[in-house]
Amino acid sequence: MKKWGGIAAFAIAVFLFLGVSWIWFNLRQERVRMGLANPDFPFGDYSQAELNKMYPQYVENNAPTVQSPEQTHQKFLMALKKGNFDEAVNCCFREGDRERIKEGLIEIKHDGDLPSMVDDLDKEITIGKNQSIDGGANNVTYYYSYIRDGKKFGGTINFIKSSNGIWYIESL
Repeated sequence: MKKWGGIAAFAIAVFLFLGVSWIWFNLRQERVRMGLANPDFPFGDYSQAELNKMYPQYVENNAPTVQSPEQTHQKFLMALKKGNFDEAVNCCFREGDRERIKEGLIEIKHDGDLPSMVDDLDKEITIGKNQSIDGGANNVTYYYSYIRDGKKFGGTINFIKSSNGIWYIESL
């Protein structure tokens, strides 16, 4: 009787081992199918760095810069100085924002504030601390300062990188 009890315990252990192994294998294969685990045994999960390299969150991060924020800023200023709002929005803003920005610029011109806006923006812009356009970021903030009525003021310009490598103005 002890012989049969030992054989039964061994058989149960083998079936449990095979069942657990089958479940583990299927779970690991599901992670492999989703692209989260290595397809080679023991099917280990990829690290976050490996996943970021394989599946970049922002295509813009890998796009080489074609037009820097400084270049966008200068193009925008030149177009504003000429009074060419079409050129100002087409070179420097994303397609979905262009009409709204153009309407805002026309309103600023009608209010007589365009010359002071151009004067305020016609300053050197500097990137914020701990930010870089080369570090894979897809948006950055630049700062500038100007003096009006004897008082010093500051402003920011936020830029966002497009998938074709152009840094557009996101907000002024």
